[in-house]
Amino acid sequence: MNAIADHLSEPQLRDLINGSVDEQSAASWEKHLEDCGHCQDALQTMATGEIPIDSLVADVKSLNPPDQSAYWPAIKAIDEEIKTSLSGISTSAADTPAEGTSSVADTDGGLPFVPAKPTGDLEFLEPSDDPAYIGKLHHFQIARVVGRGGMGIVLEAFDTHLQRSVAIKVLNPQYQSNDIARQRFCREGRAAAAIAHEHVVSMYQVAKAQEGEVAYLVMQLIDGDTLENRLRDGQPLPPNEVARIAMQTAAGLSAAHERDMVHRDIKPANILIETKTDRVKLTDFGLARTTDDVKLTETGMVTGTPLYMSPEQTLGETADERSDLFSLGAVMYEMATGVAPFQAPSALGVMQNIMNVTPDAPHKVNAGITRPLSDLIMSLLAKKPADRPESASSVATALASIVNEYGPISPLQVPAVAASEVKKLSGSYRRLERRWVLAAWLAGVVGLLIAVGTFIAMRPDSGDNFPSVVLPDNPGTVWSIDFAPDGKQIAAAVEDGSVRIWNVADQKLLKSFNAHRGIVWTTAYHPDRPMLVTSGDDSLVKLWDTDTFDLIRQWKATSAVRGVAFSPDGTRIVAGDRDGQLHVYDLDRGEEVATTTHEGSILGVDYSADGKLIASVGSDKIVRLFDADTLELRQSMTGHDGPIYNVKFAPVGDKLATVGWNKNVRIWNSETGTQTSELIGSEGDIWGVSFCADGTHLVTGEQMGAARVWEIATGDAVATLRGHTSAVHNVSLDPTAHRIATSSRDGTIRVWDMSGLEP
Repeated sequence: MNAIADHLSEPQLRDLINGSVDEQSAASWEKHLEDCGHCQDALQTMATGEIPIDSLVADVKSLNPPDQSAYWPAIKAIDEEIKTSLSGISTSAADTPAEGTSSVADTDGGLPFVPAKPTGDLEFLEPSDDPAYIGKLHHFQIARVVGRGGMGIVLEAFDTHLQRSVAIKVLNPQYQSNDIARQRFCREGRAAAAIAHEHVVSMYQVAKAQEGEVAYLVMQLIDGDTLENRLRDGQPLPPNEVARIAMQTAAGLSAAHERDMVHRDIKPANILIETKTDRVKLTDFGLARTTDDVKLTETGMVTGTPLYMSPEQTLGETADERSDLFSLGAVMYEMATGVAPFQAPSALGVMQNIMNVTPDAPHKVNAGITRPLSDLIMSLLAKKPADRPESASSVATALASIVNEYGPISPLQVPAVAASEVKKLSGSYRRLERRWVLAAWLAGVVGLLIAVGTFIAMRPDSGDNFPSVVLPDNPGTVWSIDFAPDGKQIAAAVEDGSVRIWNVADQKLLKSFNAHRGIVWTTAYHPDRPMLVTSGDDSLVKLWDTDTFDLIRQWKATSAVRGVAFSPDGTRIVAGDRDGQLHVYDLDRGEEVATTTHEGSILGVDYSADGKLIASVGSDKIVRLFDADTLELRQSMTGHDGPIYNVKFAPVGDKLATVGWNKNVRIWNSETGTQTSELIGSEGDIWGVSFCADGTHLVTGEQMGAARVWEIATGDAVATLRGHTSAVHNVSLDPTAHRIATSSRDGTIRVWDMSGLEP
């Protein structure tokens, strides 16, 4: 190692900037730089020529005393963060006790268990009376340490009040007495709690710690892995995965940007991927801030991770939404090529590259990357914010078109984007000179980009004039709804795991309870008993008492249950899961009485009006009819050209309706197994379907935000209901009045008065 005299020599400084020095020397020299103002000044000038390095961060110049410069500790901390980034809130992390935590051991000679006081950086925990846990925090039993990051410790915990597992992020003990740090930490919680989106980790609670107590955040626990871990081997991901992961990340960003909130630290470690669904969840808004907020820090520290910073972040300038897009582009580049676009041996080198270097286009590094995807990535990496795409939602939409290149794209893959962001797109489709938009348009051909553009250009301002009331503020997508048999209430299945019960007459929320861990996919009222069935992403089917909302019983399927229905006589439940297994449960005996398996995921099930048949539809494009008692296959019907999302028998007669991908609405004869008609005129993929009481009309819910009433005999759409700003996922008809309820990805439920419709 080269020795250090009073100051580093010019060759030594240059070697440090260029990264051409061994690790031991680099560590020694950086240690010297922390305390040497003379060498800091020399390095500043040398690193950027006429631009001193202190101009790369906000206000460092005026706060740069030789012995207390905040910049160099920040650089050191950032370098350390790159090496030991928090692996995310993921239950896949190694389950080993952290240093200073207690472990469970056998008691000696039957002596009573005495809880050990947590030590180390977990001293803020109280001892737990349960030896299965390492401690407790208020009513949360702490199971393990998931990871440690720059500002927080992430714990897996059990909420004893709501009986569910959660993740808790606790501000590092060394920052608890720092008012600036506590403000930033609490702001993280408020920022995340304000965003309700399927691709953002849900925030449950922002704790207001009492004096002397720790500050902590309670959030959704994700069973999955981080994108950082998927990229750890340095190999590129398949191109379709690059586009899909980026599409869902951009959609999560659009929800944050809709609230004038900038994430400021988009990186692979903050992109979680669920194990069962591969769904993306964006996390860690620790550096997020509203765009009109003032800086809490007065140290001039650079915030963000250097490998994925935008040029304006490295310069200490205000970072807006387009800064997040640059960071997304850097992450996409690494997914596409296996290497970060601006990597260098030191943080200083990375920052120089971000400002001055344009990396090779991804399609030149990896021949498997298509030109449209490559061009989009490079447009995101434009040095000037004005040269980047205008919004996260437009990026998500363009990526949806690119995903479509690799096969049919379904609403199961396409994320929601903020409604007002979608409206901004109407102008962008008239300005196709940007290469990335044009490339995505041409490559997608019939992709979602064209579909959304056509939808915006051609749809009228409003549909048929039917009044509706709105049941608002559901915490995320409402995947399923059902009218109670008396028509007075509506049950809603929400993506955050809750079920909400609304009073229709006065639009009041009567009850909200946590039903499942993860998305609640389906809910349905029993035909004549005070019961409600729900199914969820946690593989459970649950039966609830609608008077007390106590759990009556539950059944465990093999995977997430997307479809569930009562038999007409109310004695049985049929459920279909993602692994293609069909289950029939007896309500009174509580037993599974029949099961069978077929290809593909099951997305919808229903009983025939006479209770003799069960219909099943899903990802393999086949409609199957089974004997309701034995589950012996009776009919297999084909004709759909993509996944089938829902199925419904008519209340009378032998008609069966199926809906799905690519505007498909098909009517079948359940006796003969033949298709009798196809209803044409929808504006997008179809999610929800229901018959009217006499089976003469059909109601469907569409991807483009409309519900449609069809007259089956003529095949005509007799009414179009507009008002939702995103996909309509489910429809339900009031059994007592001329009303239709629709639920949407936009988080609202609408109840439409159809009494004005001509008979």
